[in-house]
Amino acid sequence: MSIKHVIPEPEENINFIDVHCHIPFPRPKDDKLPSDDVQYQEFFRQGGLYLITCSIDILTLNLVNKFIEGRDKIGFTCGWAPQTVTYTPKKQYEEDWAEWTNFIKNNRDKYLAIGEIGLDFHHAKTLEQRNKQVEVFKKILAITKNLDKPYVLHVRNAANHELDTEHPNHEYNKPDGANREILKVLKEYNVSPKKVMWHCFSGPEDYGELLPRQGFLLSVPSSAYRFTRWQKVSKSSPIDKLVTETDSYYQHPFQRGPYNVPLNVRYSIAAIAHSHGLPQKEVSKKTINNAIKFFGLDNLLS
Repeated sequence: MSIKHVIPEPEENINFIDVHCHIPFPRPKDDKLPSDDVQYQEFFRQGGLYLITCSIDILTLNLVNKFIEGRDKIGFTCGWAPQTVTYTPKKQYEEDWAEWTNFIKNNRDKYLAIGEIGLDFHHAKTLEQRNKQVEVFKKILAITKNLDKPYVLHVRNAANHELDTEHPNHEYNKPDGANREILKVLKEYNVSPKKVMWHCFSGPEDYGELLPRQGFLLSVPSSAYRFTRWQKVSKSSPIDKLVTETDSYYQHPFQRGPYNVPLNVRYSIAAIAHSHGLPQKEVSKKTINNAIKFFGLDNLLS
């Protein structure tokens, strides 16, 4: 879990952008997190330039819309996460889906990107569930391809213990099964890699080189600071294809569980600086510029 070489602490007086968090979000019971408002204020007080939160369904879309109203330098990506596809009750699904598609078609000026969307073969372990996620992913691309918005992907491959035992030889069971399917569908719908960010990029390692070469952007979570897995997968990725995120409340720099806050995006910068042998200030500057370019934040930061 932890790494052999201790990574230096985040430096003071550096700036940062969190490209992917989830505030507000339904909280676990008895959590000790600061209020969403305090998290927002601390982020900017200590060097944050822009905060991008994310909705994953109708509930969080409504929460996010209410939270960002009247606040400066915060935007959101409008998502229909693969977990939403798998876990939304059937009776509720069609109504929520209609409401979400209506919003995304008719309110394109209110959100920065479409996502998180994608495939999660941890939260979909049967072939039926996985095919349903693929089907919905295709539907989303079909209805949004003319909106001229970037995409934020959630892609999680099946681990060895998450194989579909009824279809053991199916390609979705491969270590890069979700990655392969995502790339196939993006090509099918003629989506430019330059318009796509892989949020909380989790590998496999060779994709850390492959995807940037094709033009994709990869987001490094704050957990890369102390968890080897998250460092290795982006170690060989060029700095001009990386951005930083916390995925708050998850992906904490040191702990497992829902304890993270957007301010911890500083630890993503420290992790990238360590893995790439670069000064933290240089990583700060480059990842900020990458985020500004991808999300079109120039006017929002002026």
